[in-house]
Amino acid sequence: MQRWKSLGGGALWAALSGAIAIGLPLLMFVLFARHLPPLAIGQFALAVALGELLKMFGLPGLYEAMLQRQDETGRDQAAAMAVFLACGLLLMPLHLALLFGLLDATGGLPSAEGMALLALTALRIPLDLALLQPQAELARRRAFTRLAQRNIMANAGAALLGLAGLAAGQPLLGLALYTLGLSLCTALATIIGTSALRAPAWEPGRIMAMRGEALPASAARGTSVALIQMDQLALGALLGPVAFAHYNVGKRIEMAFVSIANTFSQTLFQPHFASRKQPGQRGAALAQALGLVTITCGAGAAIFIATADIVVAIALGPAWAPAVPVAILLALAGHGRALASACAALLSVSGGNGALFRLFLASAGIGLAMVALAAPFGALAVAGAVGLRVLGTLVLLARLTRHEAGPGWAAALLEAGLGFGAMLAAAMLGRWAMPGPDGLAALLAAGAATSAVALLLLLRLAPRPRLAAP
Repeated sequence: MQRWKSLGGGALWAALSGAIAIGLPLLMFVLFARHLPPLAIGQFALAVALGELLKMFGLPGLYEAMLQRQDETGRDQAAAMAVFLACGLLLMPLHLALLFGLLDATGGLPSAEGMALLALTALRIPLDLALLQPQAELARRRAFTRLAQRNIMANAGAALLGLAGLAAGQPLLGLALYTLGLSLCTALATIIGTSALRAPAWEPGRIMAMRGEALPASAARGTSVALIQMDQLALGALLGPVAFAHYNVGKRIEMAFVSIANTFSQTLFQPHFASRKQPGQRGAALAQALGLVTITCGAGAAIFIATADIVVAIALGPAWAPAVPVAILLALAGHGRALASACAALLSVSGGNGALFRLFLASAGIGLAMVALAAPFGALAVAGAVGLRVLGTLVLLARLTRHEAGPGWAAALLEAGLGFGAMLAAAMLGRWAMPGPDGLAALLAAGAATSAVALLLLLRLAPRPRLAAP
């Protein structure tokens, strides 16, 4: 029961953190899009995406290795910190060379001031890599609440920096401060008052001992990042900017759910799974994880799907109406990714990173082929192909957990699917119960109906012998 209370408190903070991780970035995107041309926003988006890809060469899988080894002396963490800092500093000039080379080749190289501000984004690489060490220490302590709170503080702090730039009449500076501030504020919120930071120490023996788990975990992370980006790249290359813009609206919805899933996985699921060693315990923990994802991400996806036309019209205007069906399909895909992340979190801390890498690699290859075949038929066809690939990956990931979670994986997945179906039906009924021109009333009705079902699902997830495993 005590562990359930710890998990439940962490879940509440993780849910709040996930909600803020969705709301604030979307709000800041709207604000910057109204003050800056698409070219400037695209330059920073490219810089961030390139940095995310390059971070995979900084051995971020050492995080999973540290969680699995649970070293209380701190020597594993000190050795990992040395690797993170060395790799991060080496990757910075590579990031800048690739970024400015690509922008120059496509005619999008900014002014000298813009280049200087863009260069600040390279600092995110060593910051984010080094941050994995104190995060691992907090996870070892099962400090669920602090792990979730730091995301809230980071998003709020970065938003304040961005708003300061806007208030000063320097929107480009505000965008740069906001982009770098996400990493900087996360680091401060993780370190201050936690005593979790370890000084780097070069210990080749420790690094070699973690290598067996760190390499496949890093590879799994890398293929996961590639999976997220490949559909946008293929669609943009084949259909041009208009179709890409419509698709990008849906992609932002999908990535909002991925952000929630990452918050749950890093702050809650991975440390929760790592503390349980028996299949029965991990099976109950997986059921909890899938239930929590359904109640949070599933509720958001259900409300959006039922009211997508209203939401898009209010946020972006009627000109973006063609994006609605694409956004609906990608919202479904986003919820599927969130469920899959719970299964991946279990595998990542139980020696399953090799299997994760192989599955992600196969999924990336198949998904790329599906996207290439679908792209000539439009953005909606690509969104459908992505949804099918996500569904297949989810089922296979859940099946891979059978060695750790036992045979109950299928029942847990079915229960999550039925819960989402119930919330979607409630959202549709709520929307249809409020006909007329007042779209806001229909949106509120759909939200209220979905929340009622989500509350029932949450009560069903309350401590029971099956779920509150020791």
